[in-house]
Amino acid sequence: MAKGGGKSSASSGTRKKHAKRAAVASGAVPEEPLPKETKMKKKDKANKKEPRQKMYIPPVKPRPTQPDPLETSGLAHTLPPDLLVVLRSFSKKATVTKTRALEDLQASWVEKALQEGEDGMLVYTLSEMLPVWLHHLPALFVHPSRRVRHLTANLQISFLRIPTIRDQTLLFVRETATSPQLESLLGTWCMAAHDIDRAVAISALKSWNDIISASGDPERVIQINQHILNPLQAFLQRAVLDPIGLYTDLNPPPPIAPPSLVQAKRGQGRPVPSPGSRRDDDANTRSKGEEMEESETDRRARLRIGAFGAVRWLLDVAHIKPNPNDNADGDLTTPLFKNPAFWSSLHFGEKSPFAPEIESFGFGQPNVRKSAWGFIQSLLQAWKGLLEPILPLLSTSILRSAWGETDSNVQSVMWQPLLMFLKEYPSSWELDRVSVVDDDADSDEEDVSEDEDRPAREPKQKEIPSSAAYQEFLHFLELGCSGSPMQGYPTVVVTLSTIPSSILMARTQPDIDPLAQFSTSFWAAIDGRALTSLHRAQTSAAFLSSLLECVTFLIRRIIGHSKRIQEGHRPRLSEEGLSVGSKEDAISFVKDQLSQVWTELVLGNGLKVEGRAAARIVGHTILALQDVDKELFDNAWGVLIEGISKAASGGDAGAKVEGKEGKEPTGYGTGAAALVSVFLKGFDDQFREKDAKEVAAGGVHGHSEKLVEELIGQILRSSIGRLNMALSGDKDGVVVKNEVSFLVHMVEQFRSALFRDGDFSQQIDALVEQHTFVLLGSNPEFLLSYFAHRKDVTRCQELWLTLLRSISNISKEAPSDANQQPEVLALVETLLKGIQSGRLSVDIHPDGEFFFEEVVSGILTVALSSSSSSKEVAIIRQIVDRPGFFLTSSEVKELLTTIISAFWTLVDAILHKPDHLLTGLDPIVALLPPVVEHLATDEAIDQDLRRTFFTHTFLLAYLVPQFRDDEANKGVFDTSREIWTKWVEKSPIQVKEKVIADVKGKLKEIVKDVGVQALPEHVLGLLTIHPPGFIVSLPDDIFSTNQVLVQWLDDLPSDTFDSSLAVIDPLIPPGPTDESGVDASDPASFDKHGFSAYARVVSALLQVLIEDRQLAKKNIWALRHFLVLSLYADDFQKVPGTKNPVFSSGALASGKLALVGTRVRQIVTYLLKLSSATKDDEAWSHNAVDALLSERPLLAGTSDKARFLVDLVGVAKREDSVRDSRVLRDVLQHVLDDVEKKEAEKWITLARKLEKKAPQTSMAIVMAVIRSAPEPANLDRYRNELAASLLGISVASANQQGLLALRKLAASAPSPDSEVEFLPQTRAVNVVKACQSWVAGGGGDDEDEDDEGLGEEVESAMAAVFVHLVPILQNVSGKHWEFIFDVAESGLEAASITEDETLVTLARSLRLVIAIQETVATNKALRADWQDRKVPILTMVRDLAMAKLESARASLPRSICRELVLTIVQDLPESLVDHETLPKMCHLVIDASSEVQRMAYKLLNNAAKKRTEHLVIEAGVETESNVKIDLPKELLDILQQHLGDGRGETLDQEEQLTFGYLLGWMLLFDLFQDASLKVRASYIDQLRSLDILASYFFPNLLVLLRLDEGISKAFKLDVWGIDEFYVDLYEPNSGFAIPVLAAHLYYRALLTLPSLINAWVLDCRDRQLSSTIVTYTAQYFAPVIIKSELVHVRDSKTVGELVDSNFTIKVIQAANEVVASYLVDDHHLEIKLKIPTDWPLHKIEVKDLKRVGVDENLWRAWLLAVQQTIWSHNGRIIDGLGLFKKNVTLHFEGQVECAICYSIISTMDGSLPKKPCKTCKNRFHAGCLFKWFESSHSSSCPLCRSDIM
Repeated sequence: MAKGGGKSSASSGTRKKHAKRAAVASGAVPEEPLPKETKMKKKDKANKKEPRQKMYIPPVKPRPTQPDPLETSGLAHTLPPDLLVVLRSFSKKATVTKTRALEDLQASWVEKALQEGEDGMLVYTLSEMLPVWLHHLPALFVHPSRRVRHLTANLQISFLRIPTIRDQTLLFVRETATSPQLESLLGTWCMAAHDIDRAVAISALKSWNDIISASGDPERVIQINQHILNPLQAFLQRAVLDPIGLYTDLNPPPPIAPPSLVQAKRGQGRPVPSPGSRRDDDANTRSKGEEMEESETDRRARLRIGAFGAVRWLLDVAHIKPNPNDNADGDLTTPLFKNPAFWSSLHFGEKSPFAPEIESFGFGQPNVRKSAWGFIQSLLQAWKGLLEPILPLLSTSILRSAWGETDSNVQSVMWQPLLMFLKEYPSSWELDRVSVVDDDADSDEEDVSEDEDRPAREPKQKEIPSSAAYQEFLHFLELGCSGSPMQGYPTVVVTLSTIPSSILMARTQPDIDPLAQFSTSFWAAIDGRALTSLHRAQTSAAFLSSLLECVTFLIRRIIGHSKRIQEGHRPRLSEEGLSVGSKEDAISFVKDQLSQVWTELVLGNGLKVEGRAAARIVGHTILALQDVDKELFDNAWGVLIEGISKAASGGDAGAKVEGKEGKEPTGYGTGAAALVSVFLKGFDDQFREKDAKEVAAGGVHGHSEKLVEELIGQILRSSIGRLNMALSGDKDGVVVKNEVSFLVHMVEQFRSALFRDGDFSQQIDALVEQHTFVLLGSNPEFLLSYFAHRKDVTRCQELWLTLLRSISNISKEAPSDANQQPEVLALVETLLKGIQSGRLSVDIHPDGEFFFEEVVSGILTVALSSSSSSKEVAIIRQIVDRPGFFLTSSEVKELLTTIISAFWTLVDAILHKPDHLLTGLDPIVALLPPVVEHLATDEAIDQDLRRTFFTHTFLLAYLVPQFRDDEANKGVFDTSREIWTKWVEKSPIQVKEKVIADVKGKLKEIVKDVGVQALPEHVLGLLTIHPPGFIVSLPDDIFSTNQVLVQWLDDLPSDTFDSSLAVIDPLIPPGPTDESGVDASDPASFDKHGFSAYARVVSALLQVLIEDRQLAKKNIWALRHFLVLSLYADDFQKVPGTKNPVFSSGALASGKLALVGTRVRQIVTYLLKLSSATKDDEAWSHNAVDALLSERPLLAGTSDKARFLVDLVGVAKREDSVRDSRVLRDVLQHVLDDVEKKEAEKWITLARKLEKKAPQTSMAIVMAVIRSAPEPANLDRYRNELAASLLGISVASANQQGLLALRKLAASAPSPDSEVEFLPQTRAVNVVKACQSWVAGGGGDDEDEDDEGLGEEVESAMAAVFVHLVPILQNVSGKHWEFIFDVAESGLEAASITEDETLVTLARSLRLVIAIQETVATNKALRADWQDRKVPILTMVRDLAMAKLESARASLPRSICRELVLTIVQDLPESLVDHETLPKMCHLVIDASSEVQRMAYKLLNNAAKKRTEHLVIEAGVETESNVKIDLPKELLDILQQHLGDGRGETLDQEEQLTFGYLLGWMLLFDLFQDASLKVRASYIDQLRSLDILASYFFPNLLVLLRLDEGISKAFKLDVWGIDEFYVDLYEPNSGFAIPVLAAHLYYRALLTLPSLINAWVLDCRDRQLSSTIVTYTAQYFAPVIIKSELVHVRDSKTVGELVDSNFTIKVIQAANEVVASYLVDDHHLEIKLKIPTDWPLHKIEVKDLKRVGVDENLWRAWLLAVQQTIWSHNGRIIDGLGLFKKNVTLHFEGQVECAICYSIISTMDGSLPKKPCKTCKNRFHAGCLFKWFESSHSSSCPLCRSDIM
């Protein structure tokens, strides 16, 4: 039975307590106390054993589980299966299952039913399943998952939108539902409408309000009545008091199956329950799956919060009374409100003092407490009538819960209902105290002794019992309002006003004063540092305001009490019998509190309040006390006067307040002066305002203002007196500092008003005049304040001049006294601070006779050499900003000129000096902003200086960051940009145009100036930024004109080309290189990237035009310069060692030359091929050739391209230089690409026309036609004429005319891939004969001594022509072939690959040899003639391949020659390749050409096989160990290199070196292939002794595979095959080829040298690196190596000689094992080799499987030998197995069978026959012999019968 119903079971003491509470609550005081109950006698004491009756909440009996209508009503057989699955999911425990079921029901059924309409079939289906939904709805509404609750609420809304469903729901609630069903449905629904989750509450409230209403159509809604309210009230009461029990009823646990009994065997013993039948100790056996979102404590809180909201709604609707017959009133919830457990929701503790038997509902749940306080507020606003019956309980609940609350969120909700309650029911304090007294009385009555014989005690003095709530309130103050001072302190005085004097002034103990107790508790927050927080000033202000408000209130109460007593009135009921206090007590209390407040404010230890706020609060309190009592005000004002006076004089506090160490404060710091000034100013303002209000109100002028004025005057006079004494006397620094500080604060607070007092003004003026300089040095703030607020300009001007003269005098003494300079800076800095702060008047300035320039100049000199943050820079900047205070106008101009000159000088230095630091810019740029302001306003400054300044500002702002940009100088550049931008915005157009013109001229000079650090691309990068106001017209504004560039081009030597380039370009004539021209080694001719002035301009112009194609079409003249630049760049890249007039070696290192060529090809292709827009443009080349043939000028309106081509041909014809002819050829190749034969014939005609005057130009045109245009008819005739002309050239003219004719003939030769016939056979024979005649005629015996003979250039030209004639003459036999062979052989003899001069001859001779080899391969007759000459010629070629190029410079022609050599030697006869070929030719792998490297490796791979074969034979034949087996020294030299040591000047060269180095390791591992164990061992010993792997291989490998960066950054090999690498397919610059090749080498190293690899890994001291290598190897290499090794073991070729009938090998692929078995006499000897997963970093494990007939030590030796062969000798598994077979075979060789068992191996113990017979020499097994002796009973031999023993 719940408490509150039926007969009360309370004791008499409890009834008495309730009666007293009711009396106090009603305001009536009982006339006489209730009689006490008769005490129990001693004899009855034994009967009183049961404990005191406590509050008891009986557990609610669990309701029976409601059956699911799905099972009981047969719906499971009628509903659709899909819907049935959804409904059954509601009974599942998993939250996910329920969520999906709700979503499916909403989407697949309800939404579709709404779409179908009321007549749809789904509506009837849903109507049929509605009972099932309503059965599960309560459990879903209180589900732990907010998602489930939200879906449920939304689904319920959707259901109610269906009219049929709505009607059935109404019917269910009104008539069908049972009482438990109705209670659960309505209760959970209403709680869901007030759910803690806002989204859930909104959705549920919508459906709740839609169907439950106090008014409305009864057919559409359920009207509120007792039928609804009664079950709802019962459910909500239970939800508050027992939420877990309610939740368990709504979610009943599954029934526990009866324990299955397992019968003991044989029918004995008792049944044993199965393990599955054991119950958990926890009463709640449900699965935890659906409770994962919240704990049980959180569930209680959630349900109670919903219940509180529902109860609030219940109170609202209970007041409506919709039916007159329904007696609905406020008593609905009275039983719940009378239950103390309900109000424990307010309490924060685990046990509440008003319900100690249970755990507080609010314990650990701030949200519950917030809901409870909100509920209190609702009751106070609308239901005060319900509170009267429960006021005693509610008073205790609220007061005992509020003051201990520490949660700030709860407190924010608590304050309003708490204050409302206290103001509405101030008697609550007494009610709470009475309840405590009654409880104590009850306890005393129950615990008192019943012994009547005990003598009575003397009566004690009556003590007023203390209020527990008030004590908690004091504790609340001690904790600084429980951690919420900003919210709590404003409420303290309100709370204090509700506390009756009977509690507030009660002496709970005789020696404790109530006021002292209150103040101690209040100040405890300061002493305990409870107000220490981020907002300490605000909290301290709140504390101070609350404290003084409380003091004022208490004083008013005391004074009021005293007045009532004096007037003869009786004390109030609450004050009867109390000593409330007298006026003297009030005065003492006020003085103590104000003294302590002032002390804390001055000391600032615990109470840190902003001065103005403190002054306002204290002043308000003083004025309030004045209104209370005059004597009280005087005493309070006296305390403040004493404290302020002592603080102003630097004395002690005047109040003895203990500090932390129990000592009295002895004085104040400088902060006290500020506090005093603020307080005085605050008092002055407040007192004046009060007096003004009194005057305005018609009263008499008060004396408050005079009090403050007298105090201020007294303090100021005392301060000035003390300061004068200190300055005139001993100059005590502390006194001076304190007094000056005080005066400064006073002046700053009162400003000019302070000088209204004439006496004070005279005193302070005299003080300043007498001690001006001393005050400036020690206390400048005083003077600045004087300047700011002393409105006498004359005095201020005189004082200012005095200060400047003093500083100037100190500065003049600086050279002799270095310590004076910091003093000058400090003084000037002080004056500047005053100027910047506006304290000095603008009328102050130096006079004409005074000069401060020397001081400023000295500071400027230091500033320019310091940092931007130095004091000097800051001082100069401020002086420039406000120069009128220090300098005259002429001095200002001179200062600005000095700064600007230093600025542009420094910018020029940065542009021209590479090592010039930018740090010098910081100080001077920091000075520029004020300088700019003067330039903009001062017209007297020179205009040239102004333009120079802004020009260099532009360069610093936008150009310098392009090449010297870094974060350290970002501020400098930003400042410069800001200056330029502001100037552009404000300057006049005329001035702006002049400055921008200067900037453009400067940029044009920078582009061509090789001495500046800025490159042309930096200038172009500047243009992309689009600086403000800077508009550029390209190319004229930035680049030199065409005339200037042509003049530069004409000054360059036109034929400075290396003769070896003729290997690549036939247009280059033979002969020595012309080295005249610019010296490429002169650094003055080139910039830092190796570009000349011409190259800088043209390359920059190229970059501009390639980005702007339309601009390029308008400036097609630049195409010639682009082609010239590209020509020089390409030639310099091909032959880097030559002297180049345009580039130096630095251009190669920069890597920009390749970019030049790429860009030129792009722009040429666009301008000559893609930019034709009209038909006239398409015929432009035709018009150009016609004009050239007719030698007439082009017509007006002709295309610019035609004019360009005509001009280009004219230049080439006029100069006929190599450079111009090559440029013309390159242009014509693009032009003639798509012309017709007719136009091509015209170009050949033009070439023939120019043949004599300009042969170079003629050859260029012919070569362009052959390479690009279709074959014209007149070209064949031209070739035949050239061939025929050779017969008419004499021997004497062969070196000139013959050479030129051969060059022309070679230039006219068609491409080898072309189908065009070069010459007829007859004509070709005549060409050879003509050449032969020259040779014969030039080398005869009758040759003159002065005749130079036939030149080598002529023979070289012959070879070039014969290359084209060989295919023509292949079917023509004759002596001409011998001559051709002689020319090839002669060229090879005369040429050397190390000499640049002979490279052309060598290349042509090699091409001739290749042509001959290709021809003889298909011509049998010619092959016979070639055989006789083949060997000597190929021998020379082989020797060329062996030549080392260490002294020769790298060049493309030399690489081409080497490629030609290697092309020939690829198919050298076997006789020309021997074991010495590898050492002699291995240097080829480090050639500069990757093509040479690839071809060389193919040759050297065969040479390595030859060497290995030779050494294997030598090692096998030589029985003595005198054969030398060594790796080639030349190869080892290649391998002993470190990559990345800077040998490669470019990235491409570095990659080629790396590729060659790795190919060297490929050759090393090739030497191990097919090598014998002896040869391999020698190689390994040599590598081990040289330590090559550890010193070179591994360091380089780690870098290439990035293993040194960790396993995460290592090169990934997932997509690469590492067991093979095809060198022929190597692609340079691919990015992956080198790492893949390195991985392949590591793979081969693991296969070939596993022991050396393992030794290095074990010796590696870097454990992280070692781990990385092991992981990398196990991941990528070990599986491949293991697979390769097992395949090798399986290979029939490998094991063919090893496996026989006795020896078998079995490979277990899955386990990485190899099993070897040897059969002996039906017995197997077996060993197993286990390969580890990271092999070969770990050894192969050799295991013993079966040992028969072998001694154990010998067997172990065999196993160890196998392991050593594989590991130490780097052998393969087959090598180890071969050794094992050999050992076994030799062991059993010669063994005979035992004559007893006729077996070699004993069947008993597996031993061999070892027991011999001395007579017959036969051997027997020991076991067999013993058995024979035992069975025969004799010791005779079984064979000879002789005695063995």
